[in-house]
Amino acid sequence: MVSQVLLRIPLLEYLAKNSSDYLLFSATNPILFAIVVGGLSAGIFEEMSRFLVMRFMMKLKEWKTGFIFGVGHGGIEAVIFVGISAFSLLFSPTAISYNESYAIAGVERFFAIVLHVGLSIIVLQGVVQKRFRYVLLAVLIHTFVNSLAGILPFFVPKESLVLVLETTIAVFALLMFCYSLILKRKGVLQ
Repeated sequence: MVSQVLLRIPLLEYLAKNSSDYLLFSATNPILFAIVVGGLSAGIFEEMSRFLVMRFMMKLKEWKTGFIFGVGHGGIEAVIFVGISAFSLLFSPTAISYNESYAIAGVERFFAIVLHVGLSIIVLQGVVQKRFRYVLLAVLIHTFVNSLAGILPFFVPKESLVLVLETTIAVFALLMFCYSLILKRKGVLQ
């Protein structure tokens, strides 16, 4: 909530309204813009927030608490970015026409939650082992996954875009979750 809603999104909105360089960058370098603004900024804000909370506020640094942290992070994002607008449609006469869009958004948010669990476990691994490189790895993975939404439209036909994007996110989310299970099984995180 703090990293996205109170810090990153207002900063990006401010830049979009007040910086001609920001707008020029988005128009002239859309792929680099997707990587830096769409991906890297999210990775830095979210993973550094995870790190700070886990390092300085989280008392139990176990696999289970990392898992819950990721579910909470992803769950709050799901409510803010999809849930609120989906709930408001329940009272709208046009709700039927949006069912498919919200079903896709629901699936995407499910895999986003799974991804957040995996990223939380990686950051927690860095905290427990006192190796900041795991936090940087989480930033890089987050950057890559978030960047896809801005990059893939240049390379994938429009009619296939949602399927390719959501499949890619799902694969990365499942890989991250499998990695977190491996850490648990090996005893890296209890």
